[in-house]
Amino acid sequence: MNLCFSTEAVDLDNQAPNRNRRESRYFWDELNHLIAAGGFCRIEIPYEPKWDFGGRSGIPRTKRSMTTKFGTVAGYAAFLRENGITGGIACIHMNPSLFASSGILPMYLGASKHYAEEAVETAAEAGCGIVTLTATPPYFASGKLIGDGTEEDFLAAVAGVIADLAAYAGEKGVTLCVKNEYWTLVRGEKIHDFVEKLPASVMLDVDTANLKIAGADPAEMIRKCAGRIGVVHITDTAFTDTEEAWKTALPEYPPAGATKVFRDPGDGEIDFSGIAAALEETGYDGLVVFNPKDSCDISRSILRSRWFADHVFRSGATVNSAMTAKENMTACHSAKEVSGGRPEWNRI
Repeated sequence: MNLCFSTEAVDLDNQAPNRNRRESRYFWDELNHLIAAGGFCRIEIPYEPKWDFGGRSGIPRTKRSMTTKFGTVAGYAAFLRENGITGGIACIHMNPSLFASSGILPMYLGASKHYAEEAVETAAEAGCGIVTLTATPPYFASGKLIGDGTEEDFLAAVAGVIADLAAYAGEKGVTLCVKNEYWTLVRGEKIHDFVEKLPASVMLDVDTANLKIAGADPAEMIRKCAGRIGVVHITDTAFTDTEEAWKTALPEYPPAGATKVFRDPGDGEIDFSGIAAALEETGYDGLVVFNPKDSCDISRSILRSRWFADHVFRSGATVNSAMTAKENMTACHSAKEVSGGRPEWNRI
C-alpha cells in the first residue's frame, strides 16, 4: 500500500490564531518540509475553486493558484518533489457542495462538472492518478436543489454527471472515485448501491469515520466492496449521531453540544486493527490517506499520524505498507521516473 498525508488537515474554513498566514505561499512551502520530516512523501490536496474567486493564489488548492505561483501544474509537482514530497500529489479530493448554495439544480450540476473536469486535468498534469469526488451535497443543501422533484431523480442526475466525468477521467489516465460523508444522500452503506449503478471504472473511496458515524462497519464495507476500492481515507471519530445531526445545516458541527465529529487518527473509537486486517484479507494494494480532521496544530497532527501508521494501524495484521518513517522515506526517495513524468512509486 501507499501511505499519503492529506493537506485537507489544514482547515481554511474556520477562524484560528494567525489564520491569515495560511493564505500565503510560505506557509505551504514549509508544510511540505514538515510532512516530509514526518515520514510522508505523498500528499492529497482538496480542490477548492472558491479560493480562485477570492484571489488568494498563495493557497495551492486550484489549478489557477498552482500556475500563478509555479508557472504550470507540472512545475508545482516538480517543486514538491524537490522539497521532500518525492511521491508528489497522489490524490485530489473535489467537493462540489460549494455550488449547492444557489439552490438551482442546473447551476449546481454544471459547476460541479466544470470544476471536477478541471480537477481531473490538474491531476493528469501533476502525474496524480486519483480524483475522488464527494457524491452529493449535505442532506440539508440537497433538499433545496431537489425542490419539487424527487430524491431519485436528483441522484440520477448526479449519477449522469459522474458517468461523464468518469469517461473524461479515463481519457486523461485518471481514476475517478466517489466518497460519501455521513451527511450525504448516499450515507453509510447506501454508497454501495449508488456506485454499483455507475460505470465500472468509478471506484469507491472508503472514509472510515464517515462510514462509522452513518452506522456502517468500515471493515465490512471493505470486504463487501473488495475489488472496487480506489482509495482509503483513515479518519477517526468518537461521535454518535443520536439526534440526526446529519440533516442539519452544519452537520460537521452538531448543534446539540460541543462534541467534535472528527478526531485525529487513533484518538477516536474506530477499530483500525480490524480495518487493517480487512485490507490485508481482501488484498488491497492501493492508496491509504491519513487525514487528521481535528488538527489545531498541524505539526502535531503530522507526527501523530506517522506514529499511528507505524505502531497502531499495522497492529491488527501484517500490512506491508506499515513501514517506519525512516523506511518510508528511503523507499520514497528511491522512486524511479518513468515515461510521462509520473513516478513509479515503490510499494510501501
